[in-house]
Amino acid sequence: MQHTIKEMTDTELKSSLIEIRQTATELYRFTDKITLLKMMNQMAIQIIKATDAIQKEITHLSGDKLFDALEISKSVLFLEDAVDADTISELESYILPFAKDLNNAELTCFLSEITDKVEIKYNATLQKIHQFNALIKDELE
Repeated sequence: MQHTIKEMTDTELKSSLIEIRQTATELYRFTDKITLLKMMNQMAIQIIKATDAIQKEITHLSGDKLFDALEISKSVLFLEDAVDADTISELESYILPFAKDLNNAELTCFLSEITDKVEIKYNATLQKIHQFNALIKDELE
């Protein structure tokens, strides 16, 4: 029975990585080629690269070998750090002064709406990363 639980966790981890990549890709596409959103676009790229690296590292692993690989993975550490980074606040403090300087209520509203949409996509990615991190933590404890 223990073996079955391990296999379920392996599958959940691999599915979780796919979900992280999907949400990060949505964030990437939404922010791509928009200069003011470059910071968030770069974060999406880094998350995609990290998930790709983890997927490559664990492709043929399962059970204890899988968790040993995840425990030492620099990409896993990056995802943990990405959750702690306050990238959305950095983005807001970068964008919102532009709106205030232009002194245009409609433009300020527009930039706020864009920032809100980016935040929704970013938070979806962070939620998937949290789930992935929780799966790893549960197994390593």
